[in-house]
Amino acid sequence: MRRLVPLVAFALVVPLAVSFSGLLSGCGPSVDPAAKADLDRLLAQVTTSEETFPPSESFLPMAFVVGQWTEHRLTDELGAAALLTYKLVGQENGAYWLETVTQSAKGREAVKMLVALTQGRDPAGMEIRALRIKKGKAAPVDVDPGALLDVRAQYRSSLDLLASSFEGQEKDDIRVPAGHFIGCYRIETPGPWGPFRTPSIVCSHPSVPLSGVVRANPIGKIGLMELVNFGATGAESEF
Repeated sequence: MRRLVPLVAFALVVPLAVSFSGLLSGCGPSVDPAAKADLDRLLAQVTTSEETFPPSESFLPMAFVVGQWTEHRLTDELGAAALLTYKLVGQENGAYWLETVTQSAKGREAVKMLVALTQGRDPAGMEIRALRIKKGKAAPVDVDPGALLDVRAQYRSSLDLLASSFEGQEKDDIRVPAGHFIGCYRIETPGPWGPFRTPSIVCSHPSVPLSGVVRANPIGKIGLMELVNFGATGAESEF
């Protein structure tokens, strides 16, 4: 039987998803030796691809298709790292089941959201219809449907990564572990964005599914998000 979590318990159940900065360094739970060992093993497996992805004149992001996935490495101002994986694992009544998996030295959390795109790729129109969390080895829990409107703001940073608008932007050639991406669209976000929760420079490429993000860094502070792997098929649910 699935557990339903009321809003009052939400912050206790999912501290990992709400504040990415606390995952790497600073506030949040202390380093978990087992989690750090798992993260170190995964980071050691990251390789640099020699594949080149040509430029595209298409201004549209890749259409959502179940099976798509991306994996990014995030680094904070102290050099602490984490891995962030996005997966599109299903569809239901016109909405998409999106999963995010965050792995850091302080723990692992998987979040599964049923997201309806009521205004295309605009995060303001992304409606979370169901939310399930799996923290570490604990059993998955479902957030009470009555609390979804209240908790949506806490997951805005996750949905920010799905907002893709390439048209009219400058282009850069970017090298990251996932390959050499020619003609990435470069934008400066007008407000807080993604895991950095601050205005950021984001470089995206139409060859990358879901967010399209190849590299991003916060403006005025040290930090880096870079693509290490991705695929158009093969995403498997953590639940």
